[in-house]
Amino acid sequence: MSHYFIGVPVQPALAKQLAEWQTTLKQYLPYKQWTNRSDFHITLAFLGEVDDPSIEMLQKKLASMTVYPAFDLKRSDIQTFGNTQQPRVIWLGMEHHPLLHEIQEHVVQICETIGYKREKREYTPHVTIAKKWADQRKEISEQSWNAMLADMPALDKSFHVDAIHLYKVHPASDPKYEVVQRFPLREKK
Repeated sequence: MSHYFIGVPVQPALAKQLAEWQTTLKQYLPYKQWTNRSDFHITLAFLGEVDDPSIEMLQKKLASMTVYPAFDLKRSDIQTFGNTQQPRVIWLGMEHHPLLHEIQEHVVQICETIGYKREKREYTPHVTIAKKWADQRKEISEQSWNAMLADMPALDKSFHVDAIHLYKVHPASDPKYEVVQRFPLREKK
């Protein structure tokens, strides 16, 4: 069985900027995995292995997402998960937006109908830039981290969210994520 998740795609302009950041960060930070430019997204629900009949049922239920309006989502700062000297993940955070959280909760409820187990952690919308620190002998200090970020080019403050995607994961490929279906949000007239 294949692995799937549901997410919000990052618009091309911001994806291009994040890819430029990666080019610079790769000179200083030893990560095993750098997110492919076309794979940047905000996860709403990671499903893991799902059989074909369940995916078909999920696709029918996700068609209801058109009740939600499209909206602009503001980004926050670059942050990390894990040990600050050897962070396990570098990510771009998102400012709180009630509609994003409402959509995420609706997606989770739909996924629960096909057997998805709700995450116990609080939902933290973000875009993964890199993960899996590769060199245990290397560390980065807070001062070095802050200096590196200060020299980086500016990122767009926000991007337009006009759809969610059902993605299929191809772990051995690059890019890793295939869009199985796009579920458009309602554009304002």
